[in-house]
Amino acid sequence: MSKGHPKPLNQAEYTALAEFRYQIRRYLRFMEERARDVGYNPQQYQLLLALKGLPKDIGPTIGALAERLQLNHNSTVELVDRCEKRGLVQRNRSGADRRQVALAITPEGDNFLRSLASAGREELRTIGPLLAGHIQRLIVLDKDKEKEPSKPKAGAARKAARKKKA
Repeated sequence: MSKGHPKPLNQAEYTALAEFRYQIRRYLRFMEERARDVGYNPQQYQLLLALKGLPKDIGPTIGALAERLQLNHNSTVELVDRCEKRGLVQRNRSGADRRQVALAITPEGDNFLRSLASAGREELRTIGPLLAGHIQRLIVLDKDKEKEPSKPKAGAARKAARKKKA
């Protein structure tokens, strides 16, 4: 295998990757259903979570949220519009530059976010150890422990038999 090409996965790694994806998808579906159960779109929850969880050095702008949600700018604007109509977020124009708009979560949005985030944390307490185990199997540093045993070369058995006779 030449340098620069990733090493192929072994069966244990494929299984770990598939299980990791399965557990992530189960978690996402759980959160989507919780949002729908209380009458909101799952993307509205995702936007509020992204907004509340922004690192301190990133401003609460449409562009920042588009990046965090991995959506295009126009889709994020539409999502913010829907959240604003539902009373979950509000836009605030900057005093220095009126073109700049910062987003803020309203008290109603904060209540919605708090209830779903708490449910999400509880679900992660259940599946977190599974996720961690699958990640560990994928990134384990000592690959020798997971390698499938190599088959002896055809002539090796004959050589061993000759040595035994001698």
